[in-house]
Amino acid sequence: MQTEQVVANRYRLEEQVGSGGGGVVWRATDERLGRQVALKRALSEDGDPQRLRQLEREAKLLAQLNHRHVVTIHDVLDDNGECWLVMEYVPARSLAELDVVAPRQAAKLGAQLADALAAVHAKGILHRDIKPGNVLMISDDEVKLADFGISRGITGEQTVTRPGLLTGSPGYVAPEVANGAAPTAASDVFSLASTLFAVVEGASPVGATSDDVQLRLRRAANGIIASPRRSGPLAPVLERMLRVDPAQRPTAAEAHQILADVAGVKATRRAPRPSSVRRRGLLVTAGALVAVAAVVSWIVFSGSGPTGPVLGGDPRTADPCSLISDAALQPYGEHVNLVPDQSGFNQCNVIVKRRGKEANVEALIHSTPAEQTPVQAQDKGRYKLVTEPAGAGSCRRRLLLPDQYEIQIEVINANAINADACAMADSAVQSAHAVITKGSIPARQPGDPALRQDSFFWRDACMAEGSSSFRERSGIERAKPEYGFGHWACTWTSPADDIVYRLRFDRGATLDKAGGRKSTIADRYSVIEDVPGKDLCEVQVRNFPYRDAYGDAKDEVLEATVRGKSLSPDERCGLATELAVSFFPPR
Repeated sequence: MQTEQVVANRYRLEEQVGSGGGGVVWRATDERLGRQVALKRALSEDGDPQRLRQLEREAKLLAQLNHRHVVTIHDVLDDNGECWLVMEYVPARSLAELDVVAPRQAAKLGAQLADALAAVHAKGILHRDIKPGNVLMISDDEVKLADFGISRGITGEQTVTRPGLLTGSPGYVAPEVANGAAPTAASDVFSLASTLFAVVEGASPVGATSDDVQLRLRRAANGIIASPRRSGPLAPVLERMLRVDPAQRPTAAEAHQILADVAGVKATRRAPRPSSVRRRGLLVTAGALVAVAAVVSWIVFSGSGPTGPVLGGDPRTADPCSLISDAALQPYGEHVNLVPDQSGFNQCNVIVKRRGKEANVEALIHSTPAEQTPVQAQDKGRYKLVTEPAGAGSCRRRLLLPDQYEIQIEVINANAINADACAMADSAVQSAHAVITKGSIPARQPGDPALRQDSFFWRDACMAEGSSSFRERSGIERAKPEYGFGHWACTWTSPADDIVYRLRFDRGATLDKAGGRKSTIADRYSVIEDVPGKDLCEVQVRNFPYRDAYGDAKDEVLEATVRGKSLSPDERCGLATELAVSFFPPR
């Protein structure tokens, strides 16, 4: 094709302006109506009738839309066996051509796109390729969603993506799509959030365009999604929209409302869809409505609700990071970062930063022996709440669950950011409450290094008691350890001489940066250190290194400690080394 060529005896090609979604796009003049349009020529074999039928179906779906922030589809035509889509011509740059955008401005543009997406989804259509290059800036304050070249009906009846090809663009596809699942409205929401993330942070949440394509796809498939660092008030919204679990993301309509709130603009109000009862044409009597109201009132106020265990079928799989919403802690700092691997498998940390200082909010799931269960607690239905007095910049809340489990939420160092520690703790409790009252705590998501087959997550720290390397010591009963939650920690004590042995699985900063004496235990890189003033020796043995969601180097380790005033540093470290060796079978 070339300039001045006339398509279908009507559209004169003026300039090739881009390509995408399986086609080349031209600016053209509609000589019948005297207006400029955009023509997209399908990249398929000439005369392919299947491709024409696909485009006809696409046009039929998209022509139903009349939305200010969606590029209008005019027609689809066949010119000598070549398929063309006729669209509104928008003389604009794409978001991909801009420098980084301020968070509130991005929220304003995102609210427009989310509103457009809500209208698209309401028509039963998915976009499936939302990215900065498919968002057109018609002014500094207004955008249009473009290039529905791979759109399809939500029902799955119309698909215009060729079989075997990735649906979407690397860097912006949702984890479930990267893993081969069919796209959904939720995956569109993820792609929208990735687009906004990219224009604020300078790169998509799975890496920059300079990164290898397969690497970005692998990160998406494994759920390794970076948290926003420069998005300010927009960060909590992006984190919700970028959840690995599609069920935890807001709908496009909900995202529109939230983004509008962040931007400080008025959200579009849409009439609610008719209820299923109304659509079926059934009549509901006044008496029936009263009865329904009574049932609903009973459900809301009686305290009844979800049943089944709060921690799910296997308590170890419960994800502590699902308990604290970043948005709940946003009022207390300028940046809120969720860190799932700063400690053991049963803990999640949220770092709240303000003016270079930081506070730490910990969510910890663990076991509570019956004899340690407090008597004074507020009954919250699915759990009992214990409030503890505030400390110096710290505050702790305990959510007691059935079967001797509990969730501890503790705020540390809140005074560093001039925040009320107990107010922060209560905000975190409200976030956890919202999760618990919905049902079981969500399970860990694919991509968590703990779910690797070689992770200690699947092991029992107490298995060391059966090892011949576990030294016998008077007062310590090897066969009677104190089990930690998930069997991820195991403790043996000798009250007679105040000696404590402990094995624990941990995650955190790489051992390469740790102090202490470097060594090798069971052919694994290790660090041995007698901690001054604590009568304790700690031995850390690397299981495997990995990169976290922020790209930082981390290690999964076995931590063996021996504490005892009656022991010399050499004795403590010798016993701690033997304790570590007892966990690993001979190779």
